[in-house]
Amino acid sequence: MKRTLSVVILLLLGIAAVLGTERYDRSRSEARIVAGVRQQLNESAGRFQDDLRVLQGLNERLAGALAAVPGAEADPFGSIAPGMVRARPDIRSIVFVRKLRIEQVYPVAGNEPVIGLDYGLQPQFMAKISYMIRRRVPVIDASTRLVQTGRTGLIFRAPIFDGPDSAGGDGYRGMTALTVDLEHTLRRTGLIGPETLFDLAIRSREEGRHTSSLFGDPGLFEQPHVAAAITLPDATWELAAVPKNGLVYDPARAWLIRGVGASVVLALLLAVLYRRGAWRSCPGGHPARDGLASLRTLLLVATLAPMPLMIGLAGWLVYTASIRAVEDLERQQVDELADQLRDEVIGFFEVPRAAAVFNASQFKSGLIGLDRREDLLRSFLLQLRQQPLLTLLAVGAADGGYLAAGRPPAEAERSLRILQADPRSGGAMHIDRVDDDNRRSTSAGIGNPRYDARAMPWFEAARQADSLRWYPAYRYAIHDPGGLFEDMGMGMSVALRDGDGRLEGVLTADVALSQIGRFLRAEVARTDGIAFLAESGGALLASSSGEPIYHLEDGQVRRVLADQSGTPEIRLLGTRILHLGRPAGRLALDVDGRRYSARWQSIQLPDGPLLTLALALPESRYAEPAERALNRIGLLILGFWVFGVAVALLVAWWLSRPLLSISRWAEDLAGGGDRLSPSVRSPVREIAVLAHALERMAERQRSHARDLERQVAERTQALVQANQRLVGLSLTDGLTGLANRRHFDEVLAREGDRARRDRRPLSLLMLDVDWFKLYNDQYGHPAGDVVLCQIARILLESVRRPGDLAARYGGEEFAVILPGLDASEAGVMAEHIRGRIEALAIAHVHGLAGRVTISIGVAEMDLDDAHAAATLVGQADAALYRAKAGGRNRVEIARPEAGPGAPPHARA
Repeated sequence: MKRTLSVVILLLLGIAAVLGTERYDRSRSEARIVAGVRQQLNESAGRFQDDLRVLQGLNERLAGALAAVPGAEADPFGSIAPGMVRARPDIRSIVFVRKLRIEQVYPVAGNEPVIGLDYGLQPQFMAKISYMIRRRVPVIDASTRLVQTGRTGLIFRAPIFDGPDSAGGDGYRGMTALTVDLEHTLRRTGLIGPETLFDLAIRSREEGRHTSSLFGDPGLFEQPHVAAAITLPDATWELAAVPKNGLVYDPARAWLIRGVGASVVLALLLAVLYRRGAWRSCPGGHPARDGLASLRTLLLVATLAPMPLMIGLAGWLVYTASIRAVEDLERQQVDELADQLRDEVIGFFEVPRAAAVFNASQFKSGLIGLDRREDLLRSFLLQLRQQPLLTLLAVGAADGGYLAAGRPPAEAERSLRILQADPRSGGAMHIDRVDDDNRRSTSAGIGNPRYDARAMPWFEAARQADSLRWYPAYRYAIHDPGGLFEDMGMGMSVALRDGDGRLEGVLTADVALSQIGRFLRAEVARTDGIAFLAESGGALLASSSGEPIYHLEDGQVRRVLADQSGTPEIRLLGTRILHLGRPAGRLALDVDGRRYSARWQSIQLPDGPLLTLALALPESRYAEPAERALNRIGLLILGFWVFGVAVALLVAWWLSRPLLSISRWAEDLAGGGDRLSPSVRSPVREIAVLAHALERMAERQRSHARDLERQVAERTQALVQANQRLVGLSLTDGLTGLANRRHFDEVLAREGDRARRDRRPLSLLMLDVDWFKLYNDQYGHPAGDVVLCQIARILLESVRRPGDLAARYGGEEFAVILPGLDASEAGVMAEHIRGRIEALAIAHVHGLAGRVTISIGVAEMDLDDAHAAATLVGQADAALYRAKAGGRNRVEIARPEAGPGAPPHARA
């Protein structure tokens, strides 16, 4: 027993030594990799910083030369800029900016998009420019994409001032700027490329602003990384380097250590057994009677000794792999949804920025003006129809007047409105509905009795600035009778000035924050999570919980803070974010016994406010199923262990019993006994029995294989049939049973090729239900679906020739392919179909003669047209348009000149 215990102890110590050696070697290897990364990063970062200084020096020398010749900058610019480009061919452009407008560009070729660019209408650049003017220092901007290429670039700016230094940017004349491609510069200095040992991320830390990502994956800063920093006049750039995946610890080294360690442990084990007398002989050459242990004991030790270790190792591996998989899955879903929400929120706020830039440019070019109010309103209304996210497009006059086109943010009614307040008539807000032709239709009431645009935050924000400005979230002061505009909005405004710089008014474009809340609610509803958007101070802008973001107390707006929210998840997450004070991060929350995985990130609007977007998803979506699976795996492992012990005992008894009988018989013979040989099976007999058993087992296996082959054949046939059914479903419209758009396109292309090859006619019918939208509004969508099915039935009954195809083209529109029929014959078929559908006499209070009717356009394919199929659809569509314009419930045959350029038909 002592010898058995010593063997077990030696085995455990050997395993521990091997694992310790592997861990030590792994740590040494990782340390060498990190040291190599640190050395390469420091060298490349030094070259990068030197390169930035060289470029900045070139730009400052150009600015100094232009500062010496006020009003005559063109000559020195034209002589110096080419030399700079020759010295540094990687320079993308060099510009001279007077005030905020680009006047000189070199080279012109390739930089046409920036000629005449007004930075005052480009808020993504204004934060750095304002800092440069305010501090009177050169700056490097790497947070925006270049207008010329759309790629991230390095923009070096140097200010030019007239007269002595003074506060507030007085005397600012302009600036010089040169641009280079950021990725090219990083590759040039060795920070990226195939030779680098690391993946790189760069972020900028500026005074009074949050940390912003400049290059690479920001998540590298949250991993163990090698850090470096580059100090610039206006910011500090932080670099994070993480070894590339190919540089991780080599698994071959681990297996080498394990193999050598196993060999050493085995050699030591054999040496210990020898020293313990396992193979010693007695004097006289006879084997020793005292062995290491009995055969049964050795079998049990050999079978059972590694079993706990193997089971424990397997359980540990399963547990760690499951936990890691769950964590990775949770993190992946949180990251994917958080990035999606971030992109969508940025898109929301891009809408008012783009609208404000567009309309400011229109004002500046004289295409619209405050003196042409009807043209101005028409332009605003058209933009609102094109951009459903816009809530208000408005101008506030210098005398406090107000003129706007708006869409009520309330979900009850989204039709457009015209809002107007004239101080000459008391300043009351008049609200009118708008018809489909963008004209005033009926009054929606009178809102705020004394509306003064000058008192609005958007007016004040623009009045104090010379460029586009974000204004803080504010409550609409419209006070319409139905409360449809009872919401808060946020957007951008810009001052409108005449040629002498006098303020004429302020243009504003904004979105209602309730739209963002509805979007967040829709996105996280399927995950049972929570999301919110807040200002840097913690005031809520939107949340998926649907709770109000403000309250009215004595007529004053009181904002709801995230850490004071009525939703427990938002309140706890808001409190944690406020306490940590970091612009981005992730953490775990426990709310009423439920765990959440949360992530928050900052969104810096261009030259605007800093917003925080937070998301929390419940871990129970994956943790609870994982725990159940782990419990089942644990029970399964325990069951296998008990079963293994039982099998080991049985095998040890079965193997040792015949050998023990033979051993007793041999001892009896040695003692002079004459006992007959025991009745045991010899090894040869056991092999024969085993062979016979294996043969029977093989026969059963063959029989089982035949059964399996038969079952596989049956399943394969069933799968083929199922696939055939799926193919049919993929080509069929689910509602009407007709061919779908995909099948229609395939058949039309095939029949078009056949018609041109065989020189036989091919016609197409395009059918559209008249006033179908009004039918849906009157009778409901289920009734509309019934009408579509009845029309589909008529089409199937009318189109019976081989090769004919009736398809649902989209919505209430159908199409019929008629090979072999010319336009006149197809027109007869179309008239037949139209008459049958009219004969159905389906009631339609808005339809012609009070019933459902259809309009049909007919076209015949030009067999000499290389793009005949596409042209045929356009011709039939144009004919359908004429049928609609001609009064509906009729058939029109396409004119030969009609093509895809005809206007799309109006949908009813």
